Amino acid sequence: MIRESDKIFDDDTGQHPREIRPEVCAMLGVFALYWRIDACIEDSVEMPELSRMECHILVRLGTPSRMGELARMLQTVPSSVTAAADRLERQGLVRRSRDPQDRRAWLLLLTPDGVAKRDRLVAAMSELFQRISGLDPDEIHQFAALSAKIHDTVIAADANPLRKE
Repeated sequence: MIRESDKIFDDDTGQHPREIRPEVCAMLGVFALYWRIDACIEDSVEMPELSRMECHILVRLGTPSRMGELARMLQTVPSSVTAAADRLERQGLVRRSRDPQDRRAWLLLLTPDGVAKRDRLVAAMSELFQRISGLDPDEIHQFAALSAKIHDTVIAADANPLRKE
């Protein structure tokens, strides 16, 4: 049940009754979406053998990637990606291969079983997003484009952090 105090926008005017700036409304919407998806994902995805980190890695491995790059994209420490990759490798979902661009580095690649598992995971996550977001297909494409831009900006900011430590 949605309480009046939980609404971001007034139903009649489309405006927030307390004059919240659009940037804050966007953040509140993203937070609400994240919290709702996070609460539902374990029940909906039905892959109890995979941790959240393992799911994130599988989704990101549409193309082979270095583990350091995966850690950067997932905004976590490399040791977390390495531990999850070890578990995925034991399950036969990924394998490591030398990077042909730099023979010192390793790439993480999906195995055929990993591709199948990733496809099921992506389909389940897509259905969950559609159900929870309330967006139509055109809005989903617009949101995806904007979210990709935000993601790239946030990732690029790692080299020049905004927050003061």
